[in-house]
Amino acid sequence: MRRTAVVVLLTAVAELTTAPSALAGIWTPITSGTTDDITAIDARGPGDLLYATSNGKIFRNGVQQFSQVGVSFTDIALNPSGTVGLATALNGGLYRFSGATWTQVGGLVTRDPASGPCSGNATVATTPVTGNLVAVAWKDDMTAYVPSKDVGVVLKTTNGGASFTDVSRQVDGTCRAGTNDEFTDVAVVPGTDLVYLLAKSFGARWVSSNGLAGAAVRRGETSVNCFQNAPRIALDQSNPNRNFVVGGFGCDGTLGFGYSADAGTSYDIQMDYLGGRGDTLQGLADVAVAGGSALAAGRAGAIVVSPDGARAYFQRADGGDQTTDWLAVDKSSAGDGAVAGIGGRLLVSAQANAIPDVVPPAGTISGPTRIAAGQPATFTANVADNAGGSGINPAAFAWSATGVPSASGNPTALTFPSAGFYTVRVTFADNTGNTGEATLGVTVGPAAPAPNPVRTTTVKVVGGSLDLGAPRACIPAGSSFSATLAFKRSTTRVTATRRTVIKVTRVVFTINGTQRKTDRKAPFRQRMTVRNLKAGTKHTLRARATMKVRRGKGPTKSITTKITVCG
Repeated sequence: MRRTAVVVLLTAVAELTTAPSALAGIWTPITSGTTDDITAIDARGPGDLLYATSNGKIFRNGVQQFSQVGVSFTDIALNPSGTVGLATALNGGLYRFSGATWTQVGGLVTRDPASGPCSGNATVATTPVTGNLVAVAWKDDMTAYVPSKDVGVVLKTTNGGASFTDVSRQVDGTCRAGTNDEFTDVAVVPGTDLVYLLAKSFGARWVSSNGLAGAAVRRGETSVNCFQNAPRIALDQSNPNRNFVVGGFGCDGTLGFGYSADAGTSYDIQMDYLGGRGDTLQGLADVAVAGGSALAAGRAGAIVVSPDGARAYFQRADGGDQTTDWLAVDKSSAGDGAVAGIGGRLLVSAQANAIPDVVPPAGTISGPTRIAAGQPATFTANVADNAGGSGINPAAFAWSATGVPSASGNPTALTFPSAGFYTVRVTFADNTGNTGEATLGVTVGPAAPAPNPVRTTTVKVVGGSLDLGAPRACIPAGSSFSATLAFKRSTTRVTATRRTVIKVTRVVFTINGTQRKTDRKAPFRQRMTVRNLKAGTKHTLRARATMKVRRGKGPTKSITTKITVCG
């Protein structure tokens, strides 16, 4: 059966597993044993499926139980204990499983529907049921309801399907349920006398609280926004005030999936569709509810799960089944479900209530915002997925910037070829395939000059030596260079004298005798600028060091070297 689930106490609160899951791998194909279109299914539990086809065949877990040429089944269901089954078919066909074999149920009669709508204008004769039987729902092991396409006809059994009585059309021509519209589905709350009957026109509902012992109540006009289709209904067994309706093939777009939280009085047909576009739906053929969540499926591969009637998540199968037309669904528990369709395609899942991860990850980029051209710089994407999401895919990081070779990984190094402003961009994805992006603006300055090798000039003093470092290569006019004076103690023991140098206390740097910089703290290093010096000329760099000695006044010592201005 498509719609009923395991019986639970009506006061129980259904729990819904809402942990997001990657789309891939939710649905697993299994061998059905047939290539006929599967039009009805009863999911009894994991690994236990009863299903029927449009070509008169009934299977259980891939094993054929019945075949009748010319029969096209519309619904199938075992009673709660699994001992008796009923399968409805077109043209008044009804078949019963007695625990061993399937046989056709005879003697189905109603008051003559040819007399027209349920008018109550005249007494009508009994006649065989010839209209399409569209659905079956079990109240308990002995009681079941079967509506017909014939206006106002609802068959009921109280002896486990051995015989049926029309409990809707009365001898005076009135009907306890229905007026002039065909029924397309029936749903019950097992163990109670609550019966829902769904009509073809916009999914109008007739509801009986006494098992059609009296007149049913017409409850609302619209559950889906379609007129000439075959809507289906599924009741939430844990909360009968909640039910879902689908509009059938041809009921396109978002208005073909309705939800009621007030026992069918009103319906919300404006769900938010996530992980796909609701306006692409070409009709949902069937719906089932268990554990609080609804599962619907239909044309062009559509499989949709809704936890609350406000949101609907696409949950398509993999491979070629992404476009298969699905004809029937059922759930045996919150997570366990089955989807069947054309060509004998049959899928099962233990995650039929899983909400796919449809939220993209977000992040930022950390790294330098000012660097020199030609200088490698490291950038890191700081990325996080949504809470409970599928996680970040470590292989999905892709870096780019105009004129810069693309890169992958995280972190990554980028080198900018020339000065200018660049936008560094990184794209990333979670394990479901949702993508995100982050950017960072980077200002790139001129390339840093290549380091100039140092020439060192050394003079000895008592107790050590003085080293003057200056560029060996030429210095561009107007640029700066570094001049350094260092004092190194001697590794050879020096006999203590009044003039033994202990340390340097001050250094004065000059170029061509003109004082440029004074430094009083080691290390004695100063940036000197080449000003007003002609290209191609050589000049004298002098460092005069004032030294501290063991005893006596500190002497001074000068060291000179040549610097060249580039021509």
